Formats: sequence, C-alpha cells, structure tokens
Amino acid sequence: MVDEATNAPMQDEGLLGMRLMLLMRVIREGGLPIFEREIGYKEIHRHLLLLLGFSGGLASQDIVAIAGYEKAQVSRAIKPLERDGLVEREKLRSRLTLLPPGKLLFERIRAIARARDGLLTAGIDPHELQRFGVLTDELAQQAARIYGQERCLSAEAGIISAVGGASGPPVWPSGPDGKPVEPPADLITPKLVGLVAYLKRSAMLACQRTHGLSNFQGQVLSLIGLYSPLPMARLITAMGRDKSQIGRTVSALEEAGLIHRLRPTRRRDIVLQLTDPGAAVFRAMYDETVRREADLWIAENETDRMFYQDMVDRLIARARALIEEGKSAA
Repeated sequence: MVDEATNAPMQDEGLLGMRLMLLMRVIREGGLPIFEREIGYKEIHRHLLLLLGFSGGLASQDIVAIAGYEKAQVSRAIKPLERDGLVEREKLRSRLTLLPPGKLLFERIRAIARARDGLLTAGIDPHELQRFGVLTDELAQQAARIYGQERCLSAEAGIISAVGGASGPPVWPSGPDGKPVEPPADLITPKLVGLVAYLKRSAMLACQRTHGLSNFQGQVLSLIGLYSPLPMARLITAMGRDKSQIGRTVSALEEAGLIHRLRPTRRRDIVLQLTDPGAAVFRAMYDETVRREADLWIAENETDRMFYQDMVDRLIARARALIEEGKSAA
C-alpha cells in the first residue's frame, strides 16, 4: 500500500486506525465540494443534523457518546444551528430536535450522503456491506470503551480535570418498536465518523499523557517517523493544514530535540528526520498504537479482521477513483 500524499510505502499495513483516517480523508475530499455548495455548514454541523434527523432527537451528551466528539465541540456546533432556527430544546440538558427548516436541511443532507455512499459502495455485495456495517458498530463500541479507559488514566495523571461526560459505549435511543433508531445500513460514512473520532481521541490523550505532546504534534512526529526523511512540502500536503501551523509545530518539535531539518540539495529544500530521542518517542507511540489496536479487535476473529481491512482498502481505492473522476469531469 502506498500513501499518495507522501508517495511513500506504508510501513505497517495492519494498522486499521491509519487506514480508516486515510479513508475518511479521501471521502471528505471527494464530497466536500458538493456539500459546501449545496449545504454550506461544516462537517460537524451536517453530522449533528443527520443524527437528530435519524433519531428524532438527542440530548447533547447522547451526541457525544454516539458520535465520539468532545463535549465542547458539540456545544460549539449546536449554537449556530440554534441561532439559525434549525434545532431547538426546552432547556440546556433537554433533547435537541429539528425544527421545520432543520428537517428540510436534514433531507437534503441525507439525499447527498446516500448518493455519495452509493457511488462509494458501487459494485460491493449488499451482504458484504451489511457485514461491514455491523463490524463498524461493534468496533465503535470497543473504541469507546478504550477511550473511556484512557480518560481514567489521563485523569489520574492530571492531563484532564475529571472523568465526567459521556465516554461510551454509544447507545442509540429506542423507537416505538423497541429497536434502536439509527442511520440505515446503506449509509456507512456516519458510522465510520464515530469510530474514527473515538480512535483519534484515545490517541490524543495517550500522546499527551505519555509524551507531553499535543495531538497535532504527535501526528506530525508520526508522519516524519513513518516516511523519514520527509520533505517539508510533502508534510504540508499530507496534513492538509495551514503552512504556518505546520511550521510552528515543526519548530516546537525541533526545539524539543525530537527532529532536525536538513537541506540536502538546493537551499530551499527542507527535509525532516527524527533525532535519536525522537525515534525513541516515535517507537513508543507506535507500540502504544499497536496495543490499542489489539484491544480494538479483542472481540473479533481473524476472519472478520481480514475482511474488514480488505473492505477499508477497497473503499479507499474507490474513494480515490471518485476524486479522479470528479477532476476529469471538471
């Protein structure tokens, strides 16, 4: 497998978290233009409207548990939706429900999401898709449990102030028939969003607790470790962030003695490499990721694991093909 953002081989094809984050990145890249043109809100706003539309209403703590977002993220995202008359609640901790304009926007978002997921999964057997969806739900449950354990460890270490707030496992509300009200099986992207969010939140807390690095610093250090020596220009492309933010993060890692910059050819060419202390931190982070992934798969068998990873790879290939098709059409 090759990561096209860096044009370098993946050094461990078994890390599901890395593949899932790549999948979500290429899904977003392909769908962002149409969502921005037709809807206009950020991804978290669209996701919240989907969750509220499918469920019929959720309290903010339920959204935190189901979607894997931080409580502060959800609180910030709710405000513009309330301001624009899309959602309402009787009081702060009451259920959020969609108002008529919100219901209309939900229908538009659902139609676009269904069309995008239909293109993404074209040619995949419906039984395989159903199995993939079930496994995604099960992995999200386990990822939420792992995140809850990490919150406890981080609270004990003083990284976070308390262990309050929903930390999983995610539970959808029940409908009149007693069955959970959740996105239909043919919409896989909302399921993936929650799983990836929990994986990222666990990694973020572990990185802070064990190495004193922010989540973004840990991501940058990991990319440099995986693809060393890594040109600065490729790091900026791979991270998809502002050049100045990358520059500040690289400087901070350099000042901490974890990386150094080289100019092997022309004066403006900069490549990044780990120092010996940086390599030790990277190896420890990698080993921690492997342990978390082993915990993630603890309830699944090897056949399910191989099937799931193969499906993720197929979806990545299809999402990339859709991006190229969109460029050709443009």
